[in-house]
Amino acid sequence: MTTVIILSVVISVVLALSLSIASVLFYVEEDPRLQDVVDMLPNQNCGLCGNPGCKAMAQAILNEDSKLTQCKPGDQDMRDDIKEYLESHPDESGEFVKVKM
Repeated sequence: MTTVIILSVVISVVLALSLSIASVLFYVEEDPRLQDVVDMLPNQNCGLCGNPGCKAMAQAILNEDSKLTQCKPGDQDMRDDIKEYLESHPDESGEFVKVKM
């Protein structure tokens, strides 16, 4: 009985260490503007824009793959706010997003 408990604890510790090492090794840095754009979207995750959710829509906007008008629940004020934000916040290389309306 104690062997099973000791073995379970050892396996748990090894798996926990493996996960913590993997989280450091496979960390993916996101564009810092991504969360700001997600917060400006309606966050209904409806998929009407053709993306699986608002975060994917925000990423598509930053990649210049989607138009702001694709967000059906969004209004003109939202589009103007996102456009103004992206025109004043460049990426790390200093390039601005060409916002498509």
